[in-house]
Amino acid sequence: METQKDNVIDDLLDRLERAVFQRQTKQGVQLLLELLNTMSTQRSPFGILPPTSPPEERRAAYTRIAAMISALICSPDFLIDLAQIEFLAGRKPMLEAIFELSGYEGPFHLLRYNGQRNADGSVMLRANQVFVLSLFYSLDALPPELIQGVLKLPPDQLLPLMVGWFTAPFVHHARGEENRSILIEHCSRIETANPTQGIVQAMTSAWMHCSYADHPRKHDIKRSLNEVWRRLNKLGGLKSRPSERRLVDKPTLLICAERMNAGHAMHRSYAAGLKQLKERFRTICMATAGFITPDTHELFDEVSILESGIPLKEIGARIVRLEPDIIYYPSLGMSEWTQMTSNQRFAPIQLMTLGHPAPAMMDTMDYALVQAGHGEASGEFGKKVIERQAWGQFAPYSESINFAIEAKPFEDGRLHIAVNSSLMKLSPRFLAMCERMETEAKRPLHFHFFASAAGVMYDRIRQVFERRFRYFTLEPSRQYQAFLNVLARCDLALAAFPFGNTNSTVDTCLLGIPTVAYYANEVLSIGDRDVMRLVGLPSWLVADSDESYFETAMKLIHDDEARKSIVDQLKATDVKAKLFQAPRPEDEHEFVDAMDWIYRNHEALQASSQHLLKVGEPIPA
Repeated sequence: METQKDNVIDDLLDRLERAVFQRQTKQGVQLLLELLNTMSTQRSPFGILPPTSPPEERRAAYTRIAAMISALICSPDFLIDLAQIEFLAGRKPMLEAIFELSGYEGPFHLLRYNGQRNADGSVMLRANQVFVLSLFYSLDALPPELIQGVLKLPPDQLLPLMVGWFTAPFVHHARGEENRSILIEHCSRIETANPTQGIVQAMTSAWMHCSYADHPRKHDIKRSLNEVWRRLNKLGGLKSRPSERRLVDKPTLLICAERMNAGHAMHRSYAAGLKQLKERFRTICMATAGFITPDTHELFDEVSILESGIPLKEIGARIVRLEPDIIYYPSLGMSEWTQMTSNQRFAPIQLMTLGHPAPAMMDTMDYALVQAGHGEASGEFGKKVIERQAWGQFAPYSESINFAIEAKPFEDGRLHIAVNSSLMKLSPRFLAMCERMETEAKRPLHFHFFASAAGVMYDRIRQVFERRFRYFTLEPSRQYQAFLNVLARCDLALAAFPFGNTNSTVDTCLLGIPTVAYYANEVLSIGDRDVMRLVGLPSWLVADSDESYFETAMKLIHDDEARKSIVDQLKATDVKAKLFQAPRPEDEHEFVDAMDWIYRNHEALQASSQHLLKVGEPIPA
């Protein structure tokens, strides 16, 4: 039975086909944008069709859409304005997936139709053709002749293409990683672009998703995007207006929280520390409606809710009225407004922690406050790094969650492996590693990917896995307890790399599932190691190279006793106490101590020649 969502998509597709066949190109472009918007907002856990739909029906649906897009852009009267292009840039992963899921299996026919074939077999395109065709190519499919043409485009055209590619949540082929690296190495070319507000959504995703690239300078693109953010801030009337530096008994600390919903990874990671701050600071949490829940208000003295659609200028005015002595960003990368405000100065001291564990690369962020042991990755950060005295602790998802699950094992003769990492983290290197395990293992393996994929991306990832793995399940998004019930049935877990896990490894430890992790001396890969240290797991489970990761995984795949010993150790450990309680009495106030130390010693910290400084230790000149 069709759902209302299916009817809406079918109706829009019918109207799009009618417009295209009647050569009403302008109306067709508008209908295409409306169709893409509907497909992105009305997401299903199982793609755009019901889960029982046969593969040929899904393929036919995507082929209809791809055919209409092809007819539009190959029409002699096809025109598209900058605002429409910026809209498409924000939905570029969907555009790419539509073609790859269709009977065309990619947008290659567009290149053949529009390009002029040279005698040597190469294709020549005009600049406007390069620009339009690139909207439909994924990094995995992008041919060398097209990416070289892209790099010659003017900044105003390169910007929407580049941020569109960096919004892509899933790069699965080595060629895609190579193309992403080429863009990183040429990212400075976008810095002089003249953006409009229509690019904001794509820029927000690109700023965050660059962290999932497999390149040593992946964060360089943030410096370039920050230049564009500042230009957008000026257009929106947002400008720096810091309050005066002052020393008072109870300073005002504004917490700009991108996410503070109970159970969200940000709440699980920082609730314990945030609760401490009320002791010595007047704490105000600013968050967008829908991204903070009433049960988390108790962490703060006050809460300031930003309503949907609030003008950027008004956000700045509200911050100024609060006169903050410190602005603290628990994370940066998930919201548009925080990326814009953090590129300005509204307080004499501005700092961040690593909720999305990556540097901000902006001069307006005075400090990155990291937990003990993370200072070893301080070279990644452009500004000063302050290392705390403790690892920190986690807050439970909910007190009502049951982790003592008597999971029914699978009885199919296969070893079931959980990959409890979101789709952005499934890098080409990691997926190739999983394929190698399947090929070389002496027993059949069944991978369970908990990738948080939905809608078109669910269909896209499923197609990729169907071609790469013999036995796999792409698990749909579920409520947390239902998700744990499925996860608990797995024999082993693999944390993806180079961007690792944190809360996902908390879950596997609580469930008693042996986990293999990767430590690569960059801050976004340290979380798994920290969690496994906290619960006392042996260090050999954390690899420091691709080969050692493979060997560790293969040991647990083949050695039932080794795997059982990890399970027994976790069951004999009070994992909840290790994760959710302060390891030492002094850690009950360690986070507020760190924040107060920064506030009282700001001038000395700024004057110091040292890049990495440790809370409570003498501050060198």
